[in-house]
Amino acid sequence: MLFKNKMTPIAAIQAAAMPELYSSVSSSPKIHVLYLAPGQEIISPEQLMASNPEIFASGGGSQMAKLSPSILVKYGTHTSLIEAKNMLYVAERTSVPVPRLFAAYAYGPLDRDVDDFGSVYDTYIFMELIEGEDLGKTWGKCTSAEKQKISTDVKTYMTELRSLPAAGYIGSVHNGPVTDVMLEWSTTSKGPFKSEQDFNATVADTFVAKSKTQVGPYIRGMLDAHKHEIVFTHGDLRPNNIIVKNGHVTAIVDWEMAGWYPDYWEFVKAFHQEMFTSDWASHLLGVLTPYYCEQLMHEKLMMVLW
Repeated sequence: MLFKNKMTPIAAIQAAAMPELYSSVSSSPKIHVLYLAPGQEIISPEQLMASNPEIFASGGGSQMAKLSPSILVKYGTHTSLIEAKNMLYVAERTSVPVPRLFAAYAYGPLDRDVDDFGSVYDTYIFMELIEGEDLGKTWGKCTSAEKQKISTDVKTYMTELRSLPAAGYIGSVHNGPVTDVMLEWSTTSKGPFKSEQDFNATVADTFVAKSKTQVGPYIRGMLDAHKHEIVFTHGDLRPNNIIVKNGHVTAIVDWEMAGWYPDYWEFVKAFHQEMFTSDWASHLLGVLTPYYCEQLMHEKLMMVLW
């Protein structure tokens, strides 16, 4: 039997991305196409492996491989079709530099235990390989003028994201679930949530269940102390996810955590685990509106939820 009664977190997210995959189980693995750009052809998993792609990143159930000088493929059990949906959404509505999407599909079901692998489907996202280096490698080599220009670019793009018309819920695009790891262990819901109050209630319940303490009233009071607007958010604005070339931002990548969140979310996620070993954080304070109290709250929550 391929499916168990209890879905693992990644399986639940994949089911939300393409629910038709989980409505029935076919007798053999098939390619289930989410998106195919005009003029492109599907590259099957077998064709991909036969091409012996250059793998340059691997971990957490996903791999990144260079298929050609212009094509990058991200694939694995923990790669999500929601990332492809987010990329398309942002590319169609903003000038934010998102890698062009060529194809995205799920492949399966595969004969394996979902509790061991996280999903009986592998996801493949074929995208444009952007020229440049990630900011994590280049920031220390940038001049003061280049740092200021890069910061200005990022601020422009983040402002544009936050200016997208409100969707009326908290979650990923097209009424998708919350993909952030904060709700990875939620046993009730991953959304989408109709309001910040509903979202906060699930965060609090997940915290209480995982901490196994009597902290519920305190956590609920802390979460509900302030109200926030809901804005579109990248959700993982780290230097490694910003690609630069010649002192300019050429792409912002890794959109799997993106979606509609309270307006403090971009700040607290960008500063989560920030070690302040360079002046990047100081520049980031000029890029994003600071939410210092919410940042402290988020770190307290993540001590238990991550």
